[in-house]
Amino acid sequence: MKRSGMKHPPKKKHTNKVRKPPVEPLSEDERSALAQQEFDKSVLHLEEAESLSGWGKTPNACAHSAYYAMHHCAAAAILAAGGVGKRKDVPKSHEHVIEHFGKLTESEPGFLGDAGRALSRARTDRDVADYQLERSVSSADAAATTIEARKFVDACAAKWGFTKST
Repeated sequence: MKRSGMKHPPKKKHTNKVRKPPVEPLSEDERSALAQQEFDKSVLHLEEAESLSGWGKTPNACAHSAYYAMHHCAAAAILAAGGVGKRKDVPKSHEHVIEHFGKLTESEPGFLGDAGRALSRARTDRDVADYQLERSVSSADAAATTIEARKFVDACAAKWGFTKST
């Protein structure tokens, strides 16, 4: 059935969206400075974790600090290795930091080759410590995570040449 005389109104013209400027990748100097800042933050968290582990009365806080020592160290390693994405930066999510760090180190010999899995285990402990209501991290698990964090930070420092700032 044909409608006679009925026309659709003309479409409104929309202005084109303004394009975002292209993403500028971080320079080598910027990446290097950020990597050192991440490593310094890692050392701070590691010292907190080791102190809490020695005290033995705050396993949840200990596991939390040990994980963040590893997380910031992994971010430093990713930056030192050239970063990821268009910006050549660190991924925003914890999951992607773990993924990219695991890919970066999977072919390395010794502890570093297993460091991605150690980081993932530490994240699980941190999730239990921070979010689980029905259970928490034991003192023994927190101490073990702290020992792993020390190995992790030392292995990354040796591989990428990080040094502790004063």
